[in-house]
Amino acid sequence: MQRLRETQVAQFLGRAVSLPPDRTVLDLVEAWASRTPHAPAVECAGRVLDYERMTRMASALARDLHEHGAGPGDLVPLHARNGLGLPVAMLAVLKTGAAFVPLDATWPEQRLRGMIRACDPKVVLSVAGPGAARDVAVGTTRDAGAGPGRDARPTWGDDSAAPVILAVDLDRLGAPTADRFGPPARPDDLAYGFYTSGSTGVPKCALNTHRGLLNRFLYMTDRFVTGDPERVLQNSRHTFDSSLWQLLWPLTHGGSVVIPEPRGMLDLAATVDVIARHRITMTDFVPTIFNSLVELLHSRPESVPRLGSLRRLLIGGEEINARAVRLFHEMLPDVALINTYGPTEAAIGSVFHDVTRDRRSPLPIGRPIDNTWAIVLDERNRPVAPGEIGEIHIGGECLGLGYLGDPQRTDAAFVANPFAELPGSRMYRTGDLGHHDADGVLFFGGRRDQQFKIGGVRVESGEVEQAIATHPRVREAKVVAHEHGGSTYLAAFVTVGGDTSTDDLIRHARATLPAELTPKRIVILENMPLNGNGKADRGALKRLLDRPAQAGAPATPAPQGTAGGATRRPPTAEHARQALLDLWAEVLPEPVVHADKDFFDSGGDSLSAQRLALAIAARFRTDFSVRDVVAAPTVTDQLAALGGRTGPNGDGNSGANGSGNGTGASIATRRTRRDAAEHFGHDPVLPPDIRLPYAPAEPRVEHVLLTGVTGFVGAQLLHDVLRLPGVTAYCLVRADDAESARRRVADNLRHYNLWRDEHAERLRVVVGDLAAPGLGLDDADTRRLAERVDTIVHAGALVNLVRGYSAHRPANVEGTVEILRFATRCRPKVLHFVSTLAARGRAPVPDGPGSRAPEAPWPAADAATTGYGRSKWVAEQLVLQAAERGLPTAVHRLGEVMPATDTGVPNTGSRTDLFIRACLRVGAHPTNPLLLDYTPLDTVGALLAAAVAHHERGWFHLLHPTPVQLGGLLGAFGSAFGLEPVGYETFWAALHDASLAAPGDRTLAGALAVLPAPDGDPRSRRDRLADVFQDGTALFSVTRAERLARRIGLRPPVIDANVFDRYVHYHRKSTHS
Repeated sequence: MQRLRETQVAQFLGRAVSLPPDRTVLDLVEAWASRTPHAPAVECAGRVLDYERMTRMASALARDLHEHGAGPGDLVPLHARNGLGLPVAMLAVLKTGAAFVPLDATWPEQRLRGMIRACDPKVVLSVAGPGAARDVAVGTTRDAGAGPGRDARPTWGDDSAAPVILAVDLDRLGAPTADRFGPPARPDDLAYGFYTSGSTGVPKCALNTHRGLLNRFLYMTDRFVTGDPERVLQNSRHTFDSSLWQLLWPLTHGGSVVIPEPRGMLDLAATVDVIARHRITMTDFVPTIFNSLVELLHSRPESVPRLGSLRRLLIGGEEINARAVRLFHEMLPDVALINTYGPTEAAIGSVFHDVTRDRRSPLPIGRPIDNTWAIVLDERNRPVAPGEIGEIHIGGECLGLGYLGDPQRTDAAFVANPFAELPGSRMYRTGDLGHHDADGVLFFGGRRDQQFKIGGVRVESGEVEQAIATHPRVREAKVVAHEHGGSTYLAAFVTVGGDTSTDDLIRHARATLPAELTPKRIVILENMPLNGNGKADRGALKRLLDRPAQAGAPATPAPQGTAGGATRRPPTAEHARQALLDLWAEVLPEPVVHADKDFFDSGGDSLSAQRLALAIAARFRTDFSVRDVVAAPTVTDQLAALGGRTGPNGDGNSGANGSGNGTGASIATRRTRRDAAEHFGHDPVLPPDIRLPYAPAEPRVEHVLLTGVTGFVGAQLLHDVLRLPGVTAYCLVRADDAESARRRVADNLRHYNLWRDEHAERLRVVVGDLAAPGLGLDDADTRRLAERVDTIVHAGALVNLVRGYSAHRPANVEGTVEILRFATRCRPKVLHFVSTLAARGRAPVPDGPGSRAPEAPWPAADAATTGYGRSKWVAEQLVLQAAERGLPTAVHRLGEVMPATDTGVPNTGSRTDLFIRACLRVGAHPTNPLLLDYTPLDTVGALLAAAVAHHERGWFHLLHPTPVQLGGLLGAFGSAFGLEPVGYETFWAALHDASLAAPGDRTLAGALAVLPAPDGDPRSRRDRLADVFQDGTALFSVTRAERLARRIGLRPPVIDANVFDRYVHYHRKSTHS
């Protein structure tokens, strides 16, 4: 035993305080439930549980757990998402005497199953929301309250016993028969475990006792609760141990917990709103996010008073930034900032320091809390002198039990305590370097191994490297932590054998690692750099990341001006583009940024999206939120969202005077009104040179030019036009050459099951570009084609639900001008223009309620406000003017075009299929009585081909006359995929939460951008949903289209379960392919 001087003991040891014997955190919660049964305990999404209701739910769930075998010494994995069920489930497990292990329902399935199996549980508790239990079920899934059942215990693949998955619906829990089930836990019993990153490639589960948790909570109550109980915001993911104090500590002193609604992305503006709305007094931030919060408050001073309810913030997980602390104190001097330190192995954290007015840099991590100690030792386990660097060791009541099923790692980390003056037989080697000053105050000094913290998450390089190395092409993988743009991110370097790409490797990493361990950048090397010992040189790898961006991105000169304060030359859209590229470069790990590369595919995540949104808002002086980054994830999209307009210093001023809530929808509306105003006065005017050379001849249909044939509707049109006798089809296709164009057309037809070998004989391709002048054709080719073609079916268009009018203008407006010019060249041609019902806004029909918009031109007052819809309205005006000049035209407006009745293959770019795919991702679908257009693709093709063959003129609404129930369609998918029908609020929350693990998932992001957020008012929500899922038959006349159908003998198909089943079959086949 070593001896410590009395002064050293006083420096290293926290205050000695007696803990209540045989008491646990659960006892404290139940005491407050008896004292204040009707006080609010937990709140989420507008729903509040008081103490009595919360503890009764926990007791009812504990009974179910007990009946399924959970008891003292058992581990119960919590398969969970954020929500009211989290604290209820934790308390329920504790009531059985067992211990809980939180897992994230969004983690990859293989990772989840491995963690669950390591726990060897009798039962897994799933509080992850509707349908989620099926992701981990290995045999039997039961609803809580249904009893244990009599069926055989399920097994893993090797026939060993697997757990029952107990799915929880709080509203269906029965009445409890007792408060607890099984013998009460003792202070030294196991209470919980948390998985952390493992250096050997396998995550390790750190186990902790009731005593350590109780000690931490009693210390916080004694230090922080001086008046009214605290109102705490859960601001950490439930798989991080810091969430424990946020979820459970308030319940041990009569306080309350607010659990935020799940959000797909980190959105600090929304967090500020939650703090203000719920009068939060206390929460927790990791330093990286705290820094972004300070940046947000500094750039938006109006947000500062909204944090007036805060009393204190706890900050921990990584080194704190002294400048950010000072800035925060200047803005909110009455809010205390507490720096906290401590590993998961030691009851959340055991070192605290109030840094509110501390002007040191770096800032200290502090001194040990009650009944704990911390000491800095050299390599021989001797205390270092003040200012000297050593490894931080901690001990006392905070220490956990070690790692689940890994005695070797436990013995290596939890070593004998050599100091008789410090209580306890063991101490924990943190692996953190640090020093203390003369007063014993601790300072953090980095890591001694290949473990590091990113965003407050502990990352073992070995776990990430082994996961990446499971890719069949990877020979070796190494990861490093790299600082860039004020943030730290994970980068991986690999050597490979065979062809692969960084995109493929990133997909593999995302499929095998949770989001917080997935590298933001992967670099493929020919050879791994080595140091003198023959090991991978991680310093050299970091230097590779520090290399400047490669040449190739055009350098844009600064805006030119004149001396003496003269007026600058107006900056161009190119300056705005370069400004966005520069902002991306500041927040992303990628050294080269391409204007059409997806932000999240370039290494972006929640935090960098937050920083980018703030930077864009400041640079362009407009509202721009994280959701806008999701809705417009490329530089090109963001430039379109901002209108490409710039201010006096080369900065954007788009929307500077506008108002809005910063959502993707509001940005789309604002920019459409703005950039449409720029062109709207000129665009609907057909150029005067577009005129018929002579009167049209007798119509004939022999040579048909089609555009858009590589799309959904275009493929069907081409198929049906080729079925007309004697017709040769000429397809305008963007491609490098004729062979590539022909392959694109054929592959698209095969995708929709429309290719026929006989097509090849009468199919011609024309390599061109709808958005290019002259359709991208030279004059000789144009003349030869124009002399031959007698009919045009113009279905080509850009369709993007996010981009504004300017983005759609080249293809949809200017492209239509070029088609009209071609139609009048050499000889007049008949033009069939494919438009959309979305060209009309939601303006009332002039004849009053119950009337339908006519099959006729619509006035400007009724034009759509979306970018796509308005561009098609403008194109219709151009076609109308060409008709007035004598060109034979027909305009075919389409509604919601759904899969063909015989194939079931959908348009994956449609809102409806996007919504369906989001439901499949979430495992649930919302119940809704709305009616939906359902016009099968083959019906549209047959009607339009008939219009071509019968020389139809005028305006048509190609719309199935009978809508379908949205609930019927969703029910068909629900039955086939086991989707659970839930309320819209529940579905929205599950959708947001699912996107947490996949911020770059286009399906989830697209659904979030399109679907309205719950606002608590079902009437307004239904109105907004009706904009997404529209019953066109109630709004648009179909008289002329029905007359055409009768003339050709086409009966509208019955949309029944058989039609839905074919659609379902397509997705089932896609899911398993």
